[in-house]
Amino acid sequence: MIALFLMLSLQSAAPDIVVSGTRLSEAYAACVKQTCTPLRDAQVSIAFAERQFRDGAYIKARRTLEAAISRNKRHAATDPKPVSALYEAYATVSLHDGDMDAFKRAVGQRVRTLRDNLPGDDPAVVDAMFAIGDMWLGKHDADNAESSYKTVERHALAEGNASLAMQATLRRVGLANARGDTAGAARLMAEAEARPIANDPKLRTALQVVRLRLAAGRKDNAQIDKMVRTIGHEGASGPALIWAPPYKLTEIAAAQKAAAKFDTFNPFPARSTDVDPIEWVDIGFWIAPDGKTNEPEILRGSPPTGWAGSLLKQVSERRYTGFSTSSADRGVYRVERFTLRGTYDVPLGSLIRRRSGAPRLEVLDLTQPDMAASAKRS
Repeated sequence: MIALFLMLSLQSAAPDIVVSGTRLSEAYAACVKQTCTPLRDAQVSIAFAERQFRDGAYIKARRTLEAAISRNKRHAATDPKPVSALYEAYATVSLHDGDMDAFKRAVGQRVRTLRDNLPGDDPAVVDAMFAIGDMWLGKHDADNAESSYKTVERHALAEGNASLAMQATLRRVGLANARGDTAGAARLMAEAEARPIANDPKLRTALQVVRLRLAAGRKDNAQIDKMVRTIGHEGASGPALIWAPPYKLTEIAAAQKAAAKFDTFNPFPARSTDVDPIEWVDIGFWIAPDGKTNEPEILRGSPPTGWAGSLLKQVSERRYTGFSTSSADRGVYRVERFTLRGTYDVPLGSLIRRRSGAPRLEVLDLTQPDMAASAKRS
């Protein structure tokens, strides 16, 4: 989905930043006084907000990024990549905080900043073309996500950009598969594999991963095991998720989801007296060379963390692509942030907009194995 905190190697080389302790605070204070270049300000402010986010201070992280955007948005024409990175980071924190309106606005501002100030074939602009579809996925709006990916695919085909069109098609395949439309996913996959670009070695791993996910959707365990053993990464940043069991909904969330789906009475409406704090945990786990996960554990979180027990089970049942390693290597270690929160709304009987309603789960990879590559594209 959306890459979060980018240690921005965006344009020319910049001084290193210590992402903890007094030196970061001093660097941030200097940028608040507007003595930093837009690039330096983006680097420091995102690093400072990342520290706040990791500590569970979502509101503080949003305010840090809001202030940085306010200081730098006037530089969008001359420094579009640092400004767009601030919007991207702000969008991700807003998503975890539950403010879906702020999330949507920030994604739109990120895309406009890049599209209006860079050539159309710039890698950052190309990457941002998927951001609108990803935003609709974050809002759990599969129809608009499909429409966005289809628009990217259509434009790419019209412009002769076969690689971009393939990426868009594969996202449509994954979306159809996630929605349970196995026939539609298979049809789109067949169309993708019939294109000449499907023979490009650079796309081979992406195609293999999507095939695996389709096989997992059919619960074809024999095929999954065979493909996990043979799939190659060919420059990929790390193991790719093939299959995971669904997350368990709370009783309230399940009832509210059913009420919305069937337009029936909601037994748990949001009320003015509701208090809806954020709950979060960081779960660490190993991904073994055979693609299975080992030793998931809660590393830290907002107390109490008992609500997250089902997450450990979910992580333990995931399957990733396999990879080659030495016999002494345990595999790849990953840490993910799980945030359980309501979304911002005005509850019944109140005039104050705040988090309320059914809790929703957001997940973010904190280890970010491809962070440097993402920074260069942004």
